[in-house]
Amino acid sequence: MICMLCLLASVATAQTENLNSAATLVDRQLSQNKDQLMAALRAVVSKKSGLSEQTIDDQAWLDDSFLTVVLRHYYEQLPAFVNHSGLWFHVVTDSSKLNQMLIDRNVPLWPPNRPELFIWLVEERADGALSHASQDSVGRYWLGKLLTNKGIAHQFYNPMDADLLQFKPEDISYLNPDLVEKVFQDYQPDQVLLVKLRHYGSGHSYRVGLFKDAESEADIQNRQFVNLADGLDYLATSLQQILAEGLRIEATEFGEFTLPIVINDVNDATSMLDLWKYLHNQPLIKDFYATGYGQNSLQLQLEARVDREAFIKVLTQDGLLQYLPLGMNNRIVFRWQP
Repeated sequence: MICMLCLLASVATAQTENLNSAATLVDRQLSQNKDQLMAALRAVVSKKSGLSEQTIDDQAWLDDSFLTVVLRHYYEQLPAFVNHSGLWFHVVTDSSKLNQMLIDRNVPLWPPNRPELFIWLVEERADGALSHASQDSVGRYWLGKLLTNKGIAHQFYNPMDADLLQFKPEDISYLNPDLVEKVFQDYQPDQVLLVKLRHYGSGHSYRVGLFKDAESEADIQNRQFVNLADGLDYLATSLQQILAEGLRIEATEFGEFTLPIVINDVNDATSMLDLWKYLHNQPLIKDFYATGYGQNSLQLQLEARVDREAFIKVLTQDGLLQYLPLGMNNRIVFRWQP
């Protein structure tokens, strides 16, 4: 079994975790351009920390040494219907090396398994017509792309979903509480975002309501802007700050700690691979190895970046591990519940 774990570790290491890559918009394709690389790296650090790119610039955390964490980079054309002349420039980074460099510079980290948004987007045209955003909506493209680039998990409402056909686009405009309750009941997202995007001849505006649960009051935002991508980037950045608040691990909480843990209910090879990938991509874990396996229980030794209490708190928040306070030979005991 230990040999199998080593194999799973190599598989997990070969897979690049989504939080370690991001992109920036550029005017044209250039060969090994430092400015483009640093702009894309700034987007990666924003994604990993939950801090805005402006904050990262203000703190002057990035320097040329960060170029060493880039594993590869590539360009991506924008879809034709977006009618934008630029390109996305992506970088993929070395997770472990970047995590350590950020910690060394006192940059907080926003752990993975973050709150997921259910987004219901409607659009009002210049003639006043209001409709659900279509799959090829330019507004939907920009909002989805920008949220992904900032590390925010989300799904858009499908207008063909029969469960929600009782609701009209106007319900989004008025932030209908019955609609919000229905979405939480049927889809069980972490939070719900209702967006009305208006298009004028000279610009755009949005009115959004963010709901933390079915009973909460909406966090409402309104904004007018000329450039659609810039306006929705402002919204995505605002949402990033709200969702990351209180969940970041500050650099002062980091250190070097050896933690023996037990994870129960690891029932098959698929569960083992999923768990191994999760542990490999968890920024709070510097290194780990298996010490035993039996009766669906995996024993591990972890080199963690935070102490026992912080480790339990953050991994429990992720939702994939349930803490079991059993006090078993000073081991931390979890139950795997993907």
